[in-house]
Amino acid sequence: MTWLHKTWLRVLALLLGAALTVFALVSLAAAPAWPVIGVTVAAMALVWKSSIAPRIVAPACLSCGASLKGLPGGAYGMICRECGGLNEPFDRTERA
Repeated sequence: MTWLHKTWLRVLALLLGAALTVFALVSLAAAPAWPVIGVTVAAMALVWKSSIAPRIVAPACLSCGASLKGLPGGAYGMICRECGGLNEPFDRTERA
């Protein structure tokens, strides 16, 4: 399992835990907060789509965020020109 897959699973677990926590708090408080929860989920989806998704699509350094486009991959990954960080190789065929 690659680093990206592990990250996706961690994010999914975090969001599921947050959703269950919010549900439990709303149930305990017995407040009609379903519209607030809907707006919160929509805002989180918008933030996820606009800020995190482009970083995953384009090859970027995991340390500094610099573009890794056009860099050759070695046996252990790609080395960032900006910070020297070692990054996992970006294989487009794996995602298809």
